[in-house]
Amino acid sequence: MSYEMNELLELVFEQNASDLHLQVGQPPTLRLSGSMTPIDGPPLQPIDTEKLMLSITPDVHIQSTKLNGGADFGFAYMEKARFRVSVLKSKGNYGMVLRQIPNRMFGLRDIGMPDKIRELL
Repeated sequence: MSYEMNELLELVFEQNASDLHLQVGQPPTLRLSGSMTPIDGPPLQPIDTEKLMLSITPDVHIQSTKLNGGADFGFAYMEKARFRVSVLKSKGNYGMVLRQIPNRMFGLRDIGMPDKIRELL
């Protein structure tokens, strides 16, 4: 079975997962409500993580990962979701963590700020 980045990102969006973890030797894993949940599928092989990394990583960040062992950048999945992406290379293998960033701005009440803070501002 070969994993496709668009299918994995769609799953993250549909499940409202906060993170997608891609690591050799493990199936792609979603963080759902704080719990790590592997998807039903085979573990990722080195060629899988490299292919997935190459599918969304700009050339400048690929070079940075090769030279420095890692890179961070932003990525938009269509109009559905945005992600903060961390790419790393360890022991010759690539890995990635994609953190979903909300598309909408939260108000002070949405993040639990008391009304007094709003009055002060």
